[in-house]
Formats: sequence, C-alpha cells, structure tokens
Amino acid sequence: MQETKRDTTMSDNPLMKLAASARAAIADPARITIVGDDANPRFELFHAASSLCSQKVRTVLFEKQLAYRSNDMMILGSMGADGIVPAEHYHPPYVRMRLIAGREMGRELVNGYSGRTSVETEGFDPCTVPLLVDYEAGRVIADSQRICCYLDAVSREPIQLLPDDAHARAYVMQQVNIVDRIPNGALLYGFHPDADLRPDALKAVMETVYDYKIMALDAMIAANADESELVAAYRAKIVKERGGKSVCHDAAFQRDTRQHVAQLLKSLDHALGPAPVPYLKGTSFSLGDVLWGVNLVRLAYLGLASMWEGLPNVARYFDALMKRPSLHKEAFKATIESLPHSHHMDAIAIGLEASSA
Repeated sequence: MQETKRDTTMSDNPLMKLAASARAAIADPARITIVGDDANPRFELFHAASSLCSQKVRTVLFEKQLAYRSNDMMILGSMGADGIVPAEHYHPPYVRMRLIAGREMGRELVNGYSGRTSVETEGFDPCTVPLLVDYEAGRVIADSQRICCYLDAVSREPIQLLPDDAHARAYVMQQVNIVDRIPNGALLYGFHPDADLRPDALKAVMETVYDYKIMALDAMIAANADESELVAAYRAKIVKERGGKSVCHDAAFQRDTRQHVAQLLKSLDHALGPAPVPYLKGTSFSLGDVLWGVNLVRLAYLGLASMWEGLPNVARYFDALMKRPSLHKEAFKATIESLPHSHHMDAIAIGLEASSA
C-alpha cells in the first residue's frame, strides 16, 4: 500500500515531466535503464559512464543497494554532417534542472578555470553531470560530493559511509574535501610537456574538445536567446571552457598540476600508515575510500600510477580498493568500457584477475 502511494505521488510531481524532457535529449534509448529491482524508483540519476564525478555517485548507489533510473549521457560534442552535435547535457531541459539545484545551493555560476570541479571552490557549473532527482523529497541535487553525502543521509543501510562519531566523521570529510579539489580536469584534458602518458586516442580527442564545446554552447545561446537564465548559464560555461583551452598546452600549469597531485599522494601515504588495514579508517569502508578509489583509477588510466610507485601504503590501498565490488564495477570497469583503451589498465586488470583466481 505504501508503494502504491509513492507511485501516485511521483506521477503527479512536476519533476517527472521535467526529467522526462531532459531524458528526451538522450539519442540512444538503450542508455536509459533501471538499476535495481524497483520498476518505479525513488531516485533518477543523470550521469556519464566515463565521468569521474558520476562514478563516485554510482559507487555510493551501489554500496547503498539503491534502485534508480539511470540516464547515461554523452558528454562530449562531435562534428556531424550538418555541423556541431552538442553534448546531451547541454540541452535546455537538463540545464533547467541543474539551475534548480544551483539555486538551492546558493552558489554563483562558475566564472573561470582551475582544472578542478569542486563547487565549493570553483562555483556552480550549470552544464555538467551528475545530477540526482529524489522524487519522494521533491528535490534536484547537483555536485557529486553533495549527492554522495545526501544519499548517505537518506539511506543509512546496509552501509554507513559517514561515521556518526564527530572525530571520525571530520577525518573522513577531510579526505573527501581533499579529493574533491584534485584538478582532475587539468589531468584529463591537459597536454603534459615532459611525459604525456595518456592514450593517443584520448589526446586526439582533446585537441578539438574545447573548440567543439564552445561551438555547441554558442549554438545553444543562439537557439535560446529569449531565455535569459539559460543564456547566462551557457555563457558561464563558455568562460570555463575558454579558460581550459588557454592552459591545456601551458607547460607551467601542467607541471604544477602534477606536482600538486604528487604531493597529495605523499600525504595520503602518510595518512594511511603501514598498518595492514584496507581503508582510511581501518576496516570500515567510508566515503573517503569511495572518492579516493575513483580518483586513483583515473590516475592509473592516465598513466600516472607511477606517482605511487614509491608509496607502498598507497599501492596497498589501491589494490584493496580495486577488490571492492562497487569500485571495481563503477570506476575500474566503467573506465575501461567507456574511455579509449589505455594500456596502463591492462596490467592492473591482469593482476586483479590473478588475485581473484
């Protein structure tokens, strides 16, 4: 009876129509699925398989065993026979949903580029993923860190990712904030002047990615010139993308980015210590482990696992995290399946297969 009541409420919720409009931009219906055994789930997620921030949220949903409607969006534009084909998360219905979430957060629109994606430090990006809809609460939630914390608060079983103990919780959130501020965008899009180990196919895409993004956003502005809020959102996104283009071949910026990440890994190695426990807080898997696990997979994919070759605690930590079913599926496997092939992942995959045999 309770399930029937929830179904009726959801059908009357205007968020359903808004989400359906956003969903309509997804070209391939096969990328719209239900995850879990609830045909009418409470949650709906707009995300991308390859998106690092989306992988964080999907890992939490996996750990929580929560059902959700999955909308796997194409987040890079392309050049078609008739001109630019915009990324699916640039379409107006989706951006309107994000702006609802942005108003709730009270953050200014992004107005520059640092290589980081943290809303806390960079401002609100109106044209990115992930985005979570909670139909029971009637809310739209943006920003991966915010979504992960929200899901842990509304569902404490079968695992609690943020401890109740104030000291333990503060420590986990400290690690969460550290990872949230890693300049992953600079690592993915940037051309390192000394040893760029990214897959060649990825580097080829990145040569034109900013131009295609800006072209698509300009087209969206022209098509929606009478909607000032949308135009402002697209213009803010253009400022960010132009900033990214200006530093993607900047040698000093790229070197500083990698040095910063290397220092964070050294600090992580110290925080983990030599004790033979798998996670940040001993045997308890936490949100800090979720975020570090996803980020370490991204670094490995980009050929940067060498950064922890001399950090035995980080190496042991990475091995333990890759054996966690949620991270293996939503970060490691999703990365292999959705991004251009990286030979850096091959040896890791072989090692994981050997250890599970």
